[in-house]
Amino acid sequence: MINNKNNVEKIIHNGKLIKKLNVINNVNNEAYLYRWLDDRYVVRKIGKQYNLSIKELVVLEKDICIYYKLLKKHLSINLPKIFLTTIDKKQNTILLVTEYFPKGKVVDIKTISQKVKYFKNIVELIIKLASSKNNLYSNNLICSIDPNPNNFFIDSKNQLIYNDFTPPLYRKNGKWFEFRRWDELHAKKSDKKKRYFTGFNLLLVFINKTRTYLAFSNYLKFVEGLSNQIQKYDLSNNNIAKFPEVFKDVLLKKVVDFSKLEKYAVSRDLLRFALSFREDLTSSQIKEIYKKSKGLDGIKILTKKLYEENKSSNSGVR
Repeated sequence: MINNKNNVEKIIHNGKLIKKLNVINNVNNEAYLYRWLDDRYVVRKIGKQYNLSIKELVVLEKDICIYYKLLKKHLSINLPKIFLTTIDKKQNTILLVTEYFPKGKVVDIKTISQKVKYFKNIVELIIKLASSKNNLYSNNLICSIDPNPNNFFIDSKNQLIYNDFTPPLYRKNGKWFEFRRWDELHAKKSDKKKRYFTGFNLLLVFINKTRTYLAFSNYLKFVEGLSNQIQKYDLSNNNIAKFPEVFKDVLLKKVVDFSKLEKYAVSRDLLRFALSFREDLTSSQIKEIYKKSKGLDGIKILTKKLYEENKSSNSGVR
């Protein structure tokens, strides 16, 4: 077991580089697999996506370490047991070392039933995180996560592992100090805060993402079961309790007035959710539309797609 930062350099300089883990060339998410002393470790390069100075990298490294400790306190699933960071001044990045999870990511599971099983576990995790009184400040989360299914791994015991730490999503004294990627410069900070620190929207982000990994029939069954389960939870004074009603309205293709939900969710995620029930769209097509909707004209793109579908059914989303 590694227990000090000096071993980061030992892993890189004395260990053997086995392979690059990211097939796609993405400077925002570089990860490499090393072998050292009969164990395997993942070395990630963090910080390039933020274009930070060395001074700012020091702050980010500190925040990542604080975030890891907060997640250990508030998250109901496991985190990497090995968690080491150091700043590489030559590359202007932070090096983060964790153990290697050879079973891979939840999204890579081939069997749909097993994949959905883990998706349900992640939903339970999000609900617990968003309803814990120790993790709330003025009805908003103190410590949060990026609920992209891509961030969840499986360990040797088939247990879920959360494995994403940038940006560090936690608030101190009610404030969140964000590190913004170059492709997010247009986004409102108020929307980003609502997206990650409001339980309803956090759940919505995860559900929307599952549509990119599931065919429509599997997705519909998954969300229906989720809606029924949420109604059984005691979620008084928690905005997640609104989900079944929103799901019902969208599924019945009524004219859904999303403006009443602006306090709990951002328009882009609400529109994505409505769009996710387009039966004629494949998971790959949904993923591409989501990708395009990240830009300045994202709301227009999503609204247009919804209008095209609803025009023939005499209903719409406004």
